[in-house]
Amino acid sequence: MKHLRIIASFPLAAALCACASAAGPQAGDAKAAQSEPLNDTTGEPETESVTLSPLHVNGPQLMDNRNQPVVLHGYSTFGINYKPEYVNENTFRFLKEEMGSQVIRLAMYTADNNGYCTGGDQEQLEGLIDKGVQAAVATGQYVIIDWHILSDGNPAQYQDQARAFFQKVTRKYAGNPAVIYELCNEPNGRDVKWPVVKSYAEAVIQEIRANDKNALILVGTPQWDQAETEAGKDLLKDAGNMMYTVHFYAATHKDQQRQDLSTAYDQKLPMFVSEFGFTEASGNGALDEQSGQAWIDLLDQVGISRVAWAISDKDEASSIFKPGTDPDSPSLSDLTEWGQWLRQVYTGKDTDDEKDSQGNADSSGKTADAKSGDSGLEATLKQSNTWNSDGMTFTQFDLTLTNHSDQPVTDWSETLNFTKDVTIDQSWNGDISASGRSVTVKPGQYHATIQAGESVKDIGFIVKSDDVVKQK
Repeated sequence: MKHLRIIASFPLAAALCACASAAGPQAGDAKAAQSEPLNDTTGEPETESVTLSPLHVNGPQLMDNRNQPVVLHGYSTFGINYKPEYVNENTFRFLKEEMGSQVIRLAMYTADNNGYCTGGDQEQLEGLIDKGVQAAVATGQYVIIDWHILSDGNPAQYQDQARAFFQKVTRKYAGNPAVIYELCNEPNGRDVKWPVVKSYAEAVIQEIRANDKNALILVGTPQWDQAETEAGKDLLKDAGNMMYTVHFYAATHKDQQRQDLSTAYDQKLPMFVSEFGFTEASGNGALDEQSGQAWIDLLDQVGISRVAWAISDKDEASSIFKPGTDPDSPSLSDLTEWGQWLRQVYTGKDTDDEKDSQGNADSSGKTADAKSGDSGLEATLKQSNTWNSDGMTFTQFDLTLTNHSDQPVTDWSETLNFTKDVTIDQSWNGDISASGRSVTVKPGQYHATIQAGESVKDIGFIVKSDDVVKQK
């Protein structure tokens, strides 16, 4: 998708320098809602970069290190050469804590004003990338390093520079599970067909794999990342851990593009939506919430990660912040209509009703219910998302179990009652079944015992019903 963005360059912040290098929703194979990838608690000192789970691809699905499906929700920067001030740990922390972000995309333009390959200060841009990686890791998020081609529609135009860049950054971040590499933002142009993109990707992937054999790689497709069906007919070979990107802007891209994604998914193509919006493809115009919701429903249905455009205060509809927002101290009052919509979808919280985070609020703004469970555990059930598809209502619930006693609880079982008959559409981190209006939760293998004073927070399920369902 072509975005008609800033045409005048902005100076890079004067004091930028490279920092020292660092060493959910759960989704099933069908419907998906926001999920947190399980943390890897093995290894040396407990920092965010260590505890983020390595990600891998299995069939069309992104998975964590325990082979649990993962759907990431996140936000993309505006071009970092245009809006460097938002490559900022305080901004990223706000996005994590208030906006439901799990992944940050660092969009580095390769062409246009001050692009990496067209006269931009490469050392400063690389410093911004490193600053962004460190800020994302410090706030417990994954980070995508995006080689953001756009006006230079053919990725082969700067292939040598791309190979050198990815060779450099993969040496720096090799083995860091937080870092994801996006090889070409939006290939476009009459002569830029999939074989052209594929040849470029093969050359760049070779550089990445020389330094990091397991890093997750995202590869763009032609027509501004809308030709995923072409890629599905001629897959990259021996690329390892990788996915194909799809972009959409809901006011421009509608039924046909959604059908293309569904077709590619049916072909088992692993896809990642690394950029989307509800505006026109220019990044401006009114939000098309009807088309946008249809896109979100589809992504939820098939379990595809998504990253929203853009972390910016530019005066256009696709910016999540209002003009003049201070990147060092953003607040809920700074959110645009688009930012508020994303917060509601990613977190279930209505920004109009809140001035700051309210903790365990469900998608209706009600406090999650905490009840004494069948096993002497306190069971706190939070409704975190709901959507309609094919005439049915799907609702995601997240369950926290807390042992307040002074003894461990082993082989527990909890029964949860609801206002409607339900069936389990998908579940994670437990043995979960439904009968009538009841759901029974039994432990998964790694939390069969809950120690005294401890909690288990990563159990969840999605129920299907003929109407809105609530816990009784």
